[in-house]
Amino acid sequence: MSDRATKPLLAGTEMFANRLRKNLRHLGKWARREGVTCYRVYDADLPEYALAVDLYEGWAHVQEYAAPPSVDPGRAEARLKDALATIPVVLGMDLDRVILKVRRKQKGPAQYERQAATGEFRVVHEGGLRFRVNLTDYLDTGLFLDHRPTRALIRGLAAGRRFLNLFAYTGTASVYAAAAGAVSTTTVDLSSVYLDWARRNMALNGFVEGRAHRFVRADCLAWLASPHPERFHVIFLDPPTFSNSKRMKWIYSRIWSDR
Repeated sequence: MSDRATKPLLAGTEMFANRLRKNLRHLGKWARREGVTCYRVYDADLPEYALAVDLYEGWAHVQEYAAPPSVDPGRAEARLKDALATIPVVLGMDLDRVILKVRRKQKGPAQYERQAATGEFRVVHEGGLRFRVNLTDYLDTGLFLDHRPTRALIRGLAAGRRFLNLFAYTGTASVYAAAAGAVSTTTVDLSSVYLDWARRNMALNGFVEGRAHRFVRADCLAWLASPHPERFHVIFLDPPTFSNSKRMKWIYSRIWSDR
């Protein structure tokens, strides 16, 4: 028996359901036309339902923007429960395919802490390429959906060129560069977890580590300050605001002290 939610929508969530349904109808047409399978279908369109709902090939990744202190916690919780009951009904999916996370306003590295430890990865598709995503263990999934235009830009620039990816995260930009026919890619990140994720993303698309595709675990700023015989034509630089690494604390404290 399917776990798909079948309970009738509550009256208080009808507006949210209608907006989600409208967005799905409109964006679904665009996604099918463009061959996009992962995209945001709702982004706090209604102030009362401050959620982001992202679709990942049959899964819904839901992020709640935590309510401000002025909002009654009981009312906020009730709205969230109503929304979570509504989402699988409108999207036509089973309840266990809806993953919830809460985005709170936090300072420091807490926003990048691991959320769970399921180790469950799924492969999704974008631009004819494949990427591993994890919908449960981290606040972010491993594939920034809002970076899709930037990845497309990299694909248009990287052919026949040497590509450098700094603060590389899961290496999605490197995959696009390699697929475009880059002479070489160099993927640099301080996190061994994300660097391994980047290796796996590259290998998933047929690009193995070697002279053409290098992976460097290093502090990006220190790495840039060291001498390099290679020069790069295209550089993608997307530093995080914070880092859990003790080695990076002095960098971020310096950045914030200058603001």
